[in-house]
Amino acid sequence: MRAKLLSTSNNNLTTALVPDAPGAMPCADAVAPAAERARSDDYDELAAFHGIERDRLVLIHPGSHHAAPAWPAERYADVADQLAAEGWQIAIVGDAPDPERTAGVLGAMQTAALFLAGAVAPDALARLIANARLLLSDDAEASSPVAAARALGTPHIVLDEQPRDTGSDAIAARARAALSNTGDAHPGQPFTLHMPAAHESA
Repeated sequence: MRAKLLSTSNNNLTTALVPDAPGAMPCADAVAPAAERARSDDYDELAAFHGIERDRLVLIHPGSHHAAPAWPAERYADVADQLAAEGWQIAIVGDAPDPERTAGVLGAMQTAALFLAGAVAPDALARLIANARLLLSDDAEASSPVAAARALGTPHIVLDEQPRDTGSDAIAARARAALSNTGDAHPGQPFTLHMPAAHESA
């Protein structure tokens, strides 16, 4: 079964492409349009509910535009496990859960991860990519998150652009190198799944 692809257009993915700047203060007389505030609220609620930590966020997007994806779910899971064990926060993104791709990666992992497949609105996804330290994706077709990552300058690894026999250890090493070159990225304690408190989900 092929993965269900992200149905978001490039126009939607490239809105609100500026990463969050916690120290930045908006101009006092600047009032965001209602739609822009709503988009910001969508992302802020997503980040608060799931405990997203932008300083150590790594996105895994295993969905593929091809009949034969570059990698099986188990190899994604191996890379995700290695990075999670080192303290990076792993989030799996994509369209609605597919047992052979997005959910397959989560099911093959030995460590915890945020499962955001099917749970992120287009504008919130753009903010998520903007705030990620790294994106690992199967291919770079126009409607994949890689297009947004390239527009934003978010470090990314496209598995379809690697030799077919590239192993998970080699990709994990490339991921570590990319993360080490991002000044505001840092791992924390080995990642444990955030469980929203009662008041957070109210």
